[in-house]
Amino acid sequence: MVRPLPLHQIMLRITEVVDRGAEITLYVEGRIVSEWVGVLQEECRRVLQESSRRLRLDLGAVTFIDPRGLLALRRLATAGVALVNSPAFIDALLKGES
Repeated sequence: MVRPLPLHQIMLRITEVVDRGAEITLYVEGRIVSEWVGVLQEECRRVLQESSRRLRLDLGAVTFIDPRGLLALRRLATAGVALVNSPAFIDALLKGES
């Protein structure tokens, strides 16, 4: 018998919070994997185009990231997006550690 994975293991949720200051935060929850990378990139692009505020990605609730997701985060950081509240495993991957 084949059972589907629980929803929290296959989804990505992005919640936008407009801070009172000069920042917008996107809270990212779940798995940043190939099939959801485009969604994350599009949300970041939309926020950057629609606002002059600085964009922050809060990664505190990310549970998994694949190589394509890691590449997307590196590109976003290079473009000036702040990556905040990253779990230790994401920090290590971004720094190139095993």
